Amino acid sequence: MPHVAASTRPLIRRTTLWALIALVLAGVAWGVWRWQQPAPAGYVAAPIKVAVAPVSRQPFTRYLEAIGELEAVEEVSVPAEIGGRIVELPIESGQRVERGQVLVRLNDAPERGQRVRLQGQVDNARVRLERLQKLITSNAVSREALDDAQAEYTTARGALQELMAQIEQRTIRAPFAGTLGIRKVHMGQYVNPGDTLINLIGNKGLFVNFSVPEQALAHFKTGSPLLIELDALPGQPVTAVVSSVDPFLDRTRTLSVQARLQDPPGAALPRMFARVRLPQAMPENTLSLPETAVTYSAYGEDVYVVQPARDEKNAPTVRRVSVKTGERRDGRVVIDKGLSADDQVVTSGQIKLSDGASIEPVTSAALAVEAGAQK
Repeated sequence: MPHVAASTRPLIRRTTLWALIALVLAGVAWGVWRWQQPAPAGYVAAPIKVAVAPVSRQPFTRYLEAIGELEAVEEVSVPAEIGGRIVELPIESGQRVERGQVLVRLNDAPERGQRVRLQGQVDNARVRLERLQKLITSNAVSREALDDAQAEYTTARGALQELMAQIEQRTIRAPFAGTLGIRKVHMGQYVNPGDTLINLIGNKGLFVNFSVPEQALAHFKTGSPLLIELDALPGQPVTAVVSSVDPFLDRTRTLSVQARLQDPPGAALPRMFARVRLPQAMPENTLSLPETAVTYSAYGEDVYVVQPARDEKNAPTVRRVSVKTGERRDGRVVIDKGLSADDQVVTSGQIKLSDGASIEPVTSAALAVEAGAQK
């Protein structure tokens, strides 16, 4: 390093000090100038496009709902009353039959042989009784002999009637007209007493059986109209009328109700799952809105209410409002608390909103088209 004379050192120090002071003064001057300049206009976010709808005041039907099951007015699993081998099976699965038509015939050859023997005993007893009745008038026989002949004849007739009943049990007939199910037995098969031979469904319509809490008893009266929806037949609602209310509550404090379907569809079958709805008109001042307007969070249910623009230069805004909802049906929900009639609420596009955000109301169709274009 070159040697610096001692006489020049104070000069260097003063020069450096003045340079630093100049830099500080320049920075202060630039800050004052910057502070005096007008602030640039703030960034204003573009309004968010959303679909809106009014809160309407209109009549709204409330439903008491229950789960039920269909049952045929006439249905039976045809059993075998006694055991035996099938010797006649004149039916096919799914066949329509009339009342009294033969379904299955079991082997009755031994019983028919016994019938001939018992019929002979009855005839013989009758002839003997008639002969003694003629002789009693001339006192040729005693009254005791006549009584014995009468008892013998009555006993023989009783034995024959019992055998005829056993023969009839071996011929299984349709108890009513209807449609057969799938055969569960075959020709030549041996069946035991109580075995199910085939199912038979009558032609007199269908019931729906369901249960309701005891508190709903006042609403379900004989003759009350119901709406029935079948999961197996969507879009085909059926009306029904309450036909019977069980007067006995079960252990769970529920009440059994039965209703008869009015003009059920041909495809409706017993054991089908049914949704039962009892309509109850609500007051005409019921508030409702589209169900899509309600957003759900851990804090409850909310909707975004549209706030009118303050002037022509500003866009409408939204305010988040907590609500209490009620009945839901057909895409609408009842509002019990939190809104007033004619409030405008956001029904689509809420995912982009926050409290106080600016919006641009558009139709739902336009919003859907824009969303599709962004994809």
